[in-house]
Amino acid sequence: MATSITTDATTTTLNNNGNAYLTVSASDVVSLTNPLPVASGGTGSSALSYVRLNSANGYGATNTKIRRFTNIVDNVGSDITYADSSTLGASFTINTAGLYSVHYSDQFNAADQVFGLSLNSTQLTTNVGTLAVGEILCVVVNYNANWPSAASSTFYASATDVVRPHTQAGVTGSQNDLCHFTIARVA
Repeated sequence: MATSITTDATTTTLNNNGNAYLTVSASDVVSLTNPLPVASGGTGSSALSYVRLNSANGYGATNTKIRRFTNIVDNVGSDITYADSSTLGASFTINTAGLYSVHYSDQFNAADQVFGLSLNSTQLTTNVGTLAVGEILCVVVNYNANWPSAASSTFYASATDVVRPHTQAGVTGSQNDLCHFTIARVA
């Protein structure tokens, strides 16, 4: 196999045998362009599954630290179930065990806002930085007001695991369209 990673002024691309599988643009938009094969002896399907959202839409009314999104850009495949609720916020339930990659960018109207990704959290009204360690996939501090920052994690998930964009419920900054979320099953 001939695998390469190429970078130009605007894009980084993962190629294998001449096929582009993953691209990341200068604006941190991740695109999966071809299904990734399941390794010999692996389990699950090789079909492409990912969810991509954008634009902040506040937080759940009950789950007050869980971000909501306005736009579904892509919702492909059956390995991930995306749910959005005005009371519960956004959640991503894993239907097929495997390796997943998540990218979440956000921006707030004040500096020093903490946000990240939680896994199977039961503390949905608690700031992400103070969750039980086993419930945190990653945490980021946004040091500048109205400036986007990104949190990402690649991890093995079991079927029924739930991933959430977890914050300290900071007020959305001046450009809510800079809030993005992508989750994809990569193997």
